[in-house]
Amino acid sequence: MAKIRDIRNNIDKIDDQLLKLINRRGELAVKIGQEKSKKNSSKHFHVPHRERSIIERITQNSNGPFPEESLNSVFREIFSATLALEKPLRIGFLGPETTFSHQAAIKQFGHSSKFIASHNIESIFRQVEKDECDYGVVPVENSIEGVINLTLDCFVDSPLLICDEIKSTISLYLLSKAKGHKKIKTIYSHPQPLGQCRQWLSLNLPNALQIPASSTASASETVSRKSTCAAIAGKLAAEAYNLNILAENIQDRVENYTRFLVIGKDAAKKVKQNKTSIMFSIRDEAGSLLKILQLLARNKINLTKIQSRPLRDRPWEYLFYLDLEGHIQDSTVQKSVERLKKICLFLKLLGSYPRKA
Repeated sequence: MAKIRDIRNNIDKIDDQLLKLINRRGELAVKIGQEKSKKNSSKHFHVPHRERSIIERITQNSNGPFPEESLNSVFREIFSATLALEKPLRIGFLGPETTFSHQAAIKQFGHSSKFIASHNIESIFRQVEKDECDYGVVPVENSIEGVINLTLDCFVDSPLLICDEIKSTISLYLLSKAKGHKKIKTIYSHPQPLGQCRQWLSLNLPNALQIPASSTASASETVSRKSTCAAIAGKLAAEAYNLNILAENIQDRVENYTRFLVIGKDAAKKVKQNKTSIMFSIRDEAGSLLKILQLLARNKINLTKIQSRPLRDRPWEYLFYLDLEGHIQDSTVQKSVERLKKICLFLKLLGSYPRKA
């Protein structure tokens, strides 16, 4: 016991040192903010590329027991708390609280930010455009159900840029006031989770009525008042609405990911690994899309995604959304985009931002 007590005493001493260092770090960060205010160099003090470089340096230099994801989470919270000393970031997300969008926003910006829930994706864009939020977090695609088209459509008329991306693992649970799923007659959830659990529902609750909800959180809230209903949502919703977990990890694929975009007014600076997103329209003639792809191939630019969407009010004409590796400041990417502008009827740069593995 004496040995354990000595180890704990050493841990206490380290905690005291950490507290002093964190407070000292906060004081220095406040000084930087004061200098920026004198120069009026920024409307807010968030510098994403600086945060990214710090995390990269920390994870590269670490040779201890903590995995990269844990170190990332710890320093995200330090960044968030430090920014809150000056002015908390205002982050718009698809609400209400406990949704996967909310969890992704917390993962990216930390608990000390101010999170503002919206009922739809369009509202998030409008809030950022009107400076009611500093950034917005919007879902763009899921590894099972595919693209969230509404998010892509919002970029057509919006001046906002993609500043970053978030990739979150989605684990889905069957939640209810009931203690077993045999008496469940109705299932509520957002259309995306319902689609992601299609096979499981067919095998286990084939006769249950499926009712789409505006979010997994609203579905959980509805179910918290009914005994023969269940919601498909995340584990956090079970705690928030006092629901029983009847089944866990019910998504049809174990590897179920949702990709979220961080939208804002400021362009992201170049880091080690980058991605660039553009949208464009082309002439309705044979070989038009092929010319685009051949140009990028000749410049050895790797595409990570291409998606088409119908043009509003123009039947049978399409917009293409394209993700490619590299930053717009890279000479090959910049030259390629300039050449594409000459081929396309319309081209819009949606942003260059850090690429997540």
